[in-house]
Amino acid sequence: MKAATIYAYASRGLIESVQATSGRERSYRLSELVKLRNTARGVRNQKDSEPAVWTGPLIKSSITEIRPEGHRYRGQEALAIAKEGKPFELVAEMLWDTDESDKTEWSRVNPYTIPKVIRKIVSADLDFLDLFKLLLISTEMSDPVARKLLSDDVFVAARRLIITMAVMPGLFEQRETYLSSAPYPIASTLLGSLSGSKSSEQTELLNLALVTCADHELNASALASRIAASCDASLHSCVLSALGTFSGSMHGAASRRAEDLVSSSLKFKTASLWLKDYMRHSERVLGFGTDLYAGGDPRAKLLIDSAASMRTKNKSLGRLIELVDCVREELGTEPNLDIGLAAVSYALSLPSGSGTTLFAVSRTAGWIAHAIEQRMYGSVIRPRARYIGKGAASNN
Repeated sequence: MKAATIYAYASRGLIESVQATSGRERSYRLSELVKLRNTARGVRNQKDSEPAVWTGPLIKSSITEIRPEGHRYRGQEALAIAKEGKPFELVAEMLWDTDESDKTEWSRVNPYTIPKVIRKIVSADLDFLDLFKLLLISTEMSDPVARKLLSDDVFVAARRLIITMAVMPGLFEQRETYLSSAPYPIASTLLGSLSGSKSSEQTELLNLALVTCADHELNASALASRIAASCDASLHSCVLSALGTFSGSMHGAASRRAEDLVSSSLKFKTASLWLKDYMRHSERVLGFGTDLYAGGDPRAKLLIDSAASMRTKNKSLGRLIELVDCVREELGTEPNLDIGLAAVSYALSLPSGSGTTLFAVSRTAGWIAHAIEQRMYGSVIRPRARYIGKGAASNN
């Protein structure tokens, strides 16, 4: 943006000009300059009045509803459920609409046997999303019965699958133990497999994160699961379709980018200096802003506040909180779930990328719920395309 352009904006009252600390220089608020630049380039700002443009089919569902104040699982406020400490296992049963009111069924099943081929490739720097994909493929190949979505044992298979995913991060350190009798079986198991910790306080925070992330209406991965289910794919194939979509950098893997953001900011003395440098090369800050919630993502606020309340001196967590405050002050933008997951990962001192891992374990419950619901509808999801290529008819 040229100096003459800035002066013109200031003279028309579009941005505020204030006296600088020295000489005849003037200063301008960074958030106002960024907003004007984005407007000129046709970029939609979170505060713009125009509604977001969504693409895809409109599908009826009774699983999760998104409201301005937060999402609801089958009519109940998800964040309230998370804060009251309801075990993730019971939230999964709620999403699946079963009659289970306790964790008994989860203690009766064991993880799937992890194939030797998976154990051979496990290493400290392995992408666990790839490991989960391999688990789904190998399990279905070795299972003599295809686990159909409307079969009697589908929920048994669903529980076994989530339990197995929770133990898998511990393979490298030989910590793959399912803690079935713990107050929070999946949270305790996943925490132990990721870090070896048995802290009850940390387990409660991890359970809160699992409950918060279990489902979020018709996101891209949930839609992928439903499309597979509508074609009568098996349970494992539906989850694999969802997981493949989830692994993209614009979806579940975005939590890793949020961690990279924090790591890069630690090279600067303050969050403000980092932001000034970052905005020289970027249109927006990764991990901030969402079109779903006008006032900011309430899931992120809950996770960040809960992580900040932990008794930890994690340097990365401290910087993350500074970044949130700085971006809010300078750009008027709130953090989204990716930043919240990074905060939880830092508070629990988990290995890099763990936010994405716990997100995948949690969201599997939602994918299964969507797959089963779609299969019960009995119709195939088949959107139509509006052809715009060579020889397309005029829309005049």
